[in-house]
Amino acid sequence: MAGSEARYLFQLDHPDLARVRLTFLPAASILVTLALATGGYAVLPVLLGLVHGLLWWSFLEYLMHRYLLHWEPKAPRWQAVRRALPGHRSHHDDPGDPDDVVSVKHSFGIPLAVLGLAASLATGYSLAFSLATIAGAALGYAAYEYVHFACHQLPVTSRIGRYVRRHHGIHHHRDETVNFGVTSPLWDYVFGTIYRPGR
Repeated sequence: MAGSEARYLFQLDHPDLARVRLTFLPAASILVTLALATGGYAVLPVLLGLVHGLLWWSFLEYLMHRYLLHWEPKAPRWQAVRRALPGHRSHHDDPGDPDDVVSVKHSFGIPLAVLGLAASLATGYSLAFSLATIAGAALGYAAYEYVHFACHQLPVTSRIGRYVRRHHGIHHHRDETVNFGVTSPLWDYVFGTIYRPGR
């Protein structure tokens, strides 16, 4: 194996990425297993729930990046609240730092999953579909961390990979008030925050 390839594989073993992999992938597997068991092993509702969860995660990713991670309050009491949330300013100050790409605050996952599950059940979705939705969201979060890490740390050669990296690079290096979606530009198009050169 060439030296650069070994270096990139080593970067994928970054401790923060390992924590994401060891937390969210087993959680998603357990949720899918529970979804299949509670749904009589019907595969279609579970697959639909996974897709639903991935879509919801991409929307939540957009909202959190736009409104939470870029929130810089002036009032001292709100600054205290902000400090308890995942940080982001240091990442913008040094986007090339591999130790500041992946969030290390994963404690949000459990309350968010419980809230999502309750909301899904309250709106009439089956338990199997709801559990699969939470699994899809967990997979979406893991994908977000890996894609974000790749945008900053790895060589990207595929056409889609180059597009995603460019989309995110614009957010970092041209205008941080646009291109909030990392894994997908979908919601940037929907809400008009996609970068337009003449804007």
